Amino acid sequence: MFRIRKQIGGEAFCGPGCPPTWATAKKVGFGTSYKPYSKVWFTLADGAVTEVYYPTLDTANTKILQFLITDGKTFVDREDLDTEHKVELVHPKALAFRLINTDKEKKYRIKKTVITDTKRDSLAIKVKFEALLGKLEDYRLYIYYDPHIDNGGWGDTGYYTNYRGKDVLIAYDHNIYSALVTSIPWSAYSTGYYGVNDGYLDLKENKNMFFQFDIAYDGNIIQTAELDMRATNEFVLILSFGRNELEALNTAMATLERDFPLLEKRYIGEWKDFCNGLNDLNGNATPLYYVSMMVLKALEDKTYRGAMIASPSVPWGEAASDDNKAGYHLVWSRDLYHTAMAFLAAGHYSAPNRSLDYLDRIQQKEDGSFPQNSWLNGHPFWNSVQMDEVADPIILAWRMGRIDLFYSMVVPAADYILKNGPKTPQERWEENGGYSPSSIAAQIAGLVCASEIAREKGDIERAKKYLEVADEWQAKIDEWCFTETGFHGDGKYYIRIAPNGRPNRGDLITLSNGAGTFDQREIVDVSFLEMVRLGVKPPDDSKIRLTLAVVDKEIKRMTLKGPCWYRYNHDGYGETEDGKPYCGIGKGRLWPIFTGERGHYELALGNQIDEYLKAMENFANQGYMLPEQVFEETGEPTGAATPLAWSHAEYVRLLVSKHMGYVVDTPKCVYNRYVLGKKNRKAITITT
Repeated sequence: MFRIRKQIGGEAFCGPGCPPTWATAKKVGFGTSYKPYSKVWFTLADGAVTEVYYPTLDTANTKILQFLITDGKTFVDREDLDTEHKVELVHPKALAFRLINTDKEKKYRIKKTVITDTKRDSLAIKVKFEALLGKLEDYRLYIYYDPHIDNGGWGDTGYYTNYRGKDVLIAYDHNIYSALVTSIPWSAYSTGYYGVNDGYLDLKENKNMFFQFDIAYDGNIIQTAELDMRATNEFVLILSFGRNELEALNTAMATLERDFPLLEKRYIGEWKDFCNGLNDLNGNATPLYYVSMMVLKALEDKTYRGAMIASPSVPWGEAASDDNKAGYHLVWSRDLYHTAMAFLAAGHYSAPNRSLDYLDRIQQKEDGSFPQNSWLNGHPFWNSVQMDEVADPIILAWRMGRIDLFYSMVVPAADYILKNGPKTPQERWEENGGYSPSSIAAQIAGLVCASEIAREKGDIERAKKYLEVADEWQAKIDEWCFTETGFHGDGKYYIRIAPNGRPNRGDLITLSNGAGTFDQREIVDVSFLEMVRLGVKPPDDSKIRLTLAVVDKEIKRMTLKGPCWYRYNHDGYGETEDGKPYCGIGKGRLWPIFTGERGHYELALGNQIDEYLKAMENFANQGYMLPEQVFEETGEPTGAATPLAWSHAEYVRLLVSKHMGYVVDTPKCVYNRYVLGKKNRKAITITT
């Protein structure tokens, strides 16, 4: 092994470094072990490992882990910037990924297989470096590790140690430690400050590591190590975590001592068993179906069982500062509901039951509401209320036949709806308050489901009260939300939201993200279709059809990959017009979930839906990850969240609904009452 030469020994200078940001949200891979023993999750983007989560899914500890490549004379490359990226699934029924990064000038290639240790808190990467031009000894390979321990880049400390004969880089903040080690020795190492004396800047300037610091304190740090590939160009890299240095070190060594093919076999085997237990739709299950179900399962935390985050990403993370510690790795009860319904559709019942138990725990028992969103421990992040998020857990409880939750969860939530509905402080886009068709539909469905559970419990008084209000609101929803004096089409359609429940007036709404202030009748969205999916309105309702014509004209776009819709006209949540990351003002793009929602509507009408399924499949990227938003022309993902739980859940339910021949997540009790007109008890059954 080379003797490590310190040119500037000891402590790095000029801390704390330049301000940190997060990684791009355009993930092409996301994984973890299936079983709960390993509490490490990884994300992949631009040919590299990006956010790594530990010990819970709301705690990111890494911005990027990748390689630097140089010949020591003429060039210095980064994997994310200077190579062409390809990603493959190692197995179609496992969240194991193979990254293939080829130099844009075809000088070299790096192949990486990324998994986690199924029994330990370790990320494991099998690496092979290939020289395509010249010889292996013409190249020098460096690890570039940008830790963001405990949800932030500021405040990290990193240093070198030698443990049991192995070179190790340690990084920590508070009580989270990472340990980085490889199966081959190092020629040099350093921990410096980002943008000041980090390894990449050093190499760019000197083509060599002139700065080789032992430690950098309390800053935005970068850790770099030169790998000695004289004996082999294939090696294993381990990034492990612990609550202290010793735990992280011992975990790293234990994983490193295991045979990688055996680790990979166990990892893949667990996921195969999960997939093989799903409904295969009589052999019609697609690759995206299996990946979607694995992504949804991977989004469940392993400490707070039943809690499922919206996405393992920070939207437009490359422009997001340390102040954005949450991103989308939070729990929204609405997104959790959609995910749970996908599990039900796929024939997996244990996860939705865990989610109901979790929702019961985090409900705000003082009033019966649910947090707008929350950390995994249930502590609210934002502090508003969305009435559909209060209703969704009730619908899920009915679907699962969980009458045991009636008094602990269902009654408080239903009573909150009676007291505060149908007006909502925020509709499902978390921006405006008022009378929203989708929110009111959810509340009506929630009350009907609460009534059914009340009857099962023998609480006839509550059952009657819930139905009376649901019927009243169902009769008035048009009065509150349907305009006959609008600006689009013939002026008759459901508007996005009416602040005061008077849709024929010129009441003003101010849109978020700098979009401006408009007459309420100007703004339309596709959320009104929830009235059909939740059984509150029949699909051939004349007002539904009138509104469809308006929204298709105003907010539908045909991309190269298929049809898609905006959230609403004038939306500002997206990249700027010139393509820069969203930083508070932008232009909203198209959302694939609406392609799925339209497919569900068409199926309810009895129409073919292959066009919508195919479009959603096309929106998935090379790693089968479905995005939150796509661009109008290309249908390619934007810098918003990828993967998004809601998108994957929407696809799964649409595929299963096609297989079954009906919309599988329409509550039968609501459909029977308002579409079939069967308001007697005999027409209603609680089913899973």
